[in-house]
Amino acid sequence: MSYDFDGERERDIEVAPDIGPLRSGGHITIVVYIVLALIGSGAAFLWHGYEGALEAFPILGSDTAPPAVSLKSFDEYQRAVASNLRSYSEKLEAQDIEIKQLKRFSSDLNLRDSQTVGDNGDFVH
Repeated sequence: MSYDFDGERERDIEVAPDIGPLRSGGHITIVVYIVLALIGSGAAFLWHGYEGALEAFPILGSDTAPPAVSLKSFDEYQRAVASNLRSYSEKLEAQDIEIKQLKRFSSDLNLRDSQTVGDNGDFVH
């Protein structure tokens, strides 16, 4: 059966076959409850036995702010970090130059070795 509504048609849709009642997940439910009980018991044991050790974790620590740092010590720290970065940058640039020199040296050796080998694979003196 179909009805016409201003040019649009409503169509009959086949109903999905009944698959019966869903299988009871009794075993799964019991396992979930046991796991939740074990997690809760373990958390309670940790809280009771290791209360002082748990405060070392940032999420469980106190809400007090760390002591303020003076501007002078922060500037000194910033200068030291900048100096270290400059030093590392200079070392990397020197290392890049050495790597380029080694590449040139290696390619020169490969070129020289390939020129000393004859067409039949024997070394030419």
